[in-house]
Amino acid sequence: MPNILVVDDDADIVQIISDELREAGHRVTEAGDGVEAVLRFVAERPDFVLMDIRMPRLNGVDALRIMKAIDASVPVVTFTGQAGQGEMLESNQLGALTCLTKPLLPSQVRDLVDKHL
Repeated sequence: MPNILVVDDDADIVQIISDELREAGHRVTEAGDGVEAVLRFVAERPDFVLMDIRMPRLNGVDALRIMKAIDASVPVVTFTGQAGQGEMLESNQLGALTCLTKPLLPSQVRDLVDKHL
């Protein structure tokens, strides 16, 4: 069963995405900011990461940079409701598969994960 790391400082978004992925048969690990995301990435070794860009303590772009240095093979999708085009482009240049804009449709996220696993 694939393990998906879902990262966002908005607990409601984490819950909605996590519920959708669990219903699709995935194991889900959750994190509320970039620091927690990197720690869970190291501890859990997820098969896929879904991560917000704008977060406290460590933003998603910097967390992505660290994750890719640890294991570049793990697919990462970033998303944002507030980041500028520069941050979105930078996440793609660092190796994110894509950068989605909020609001996210749970079924869209599930289909994207299933496509890349």
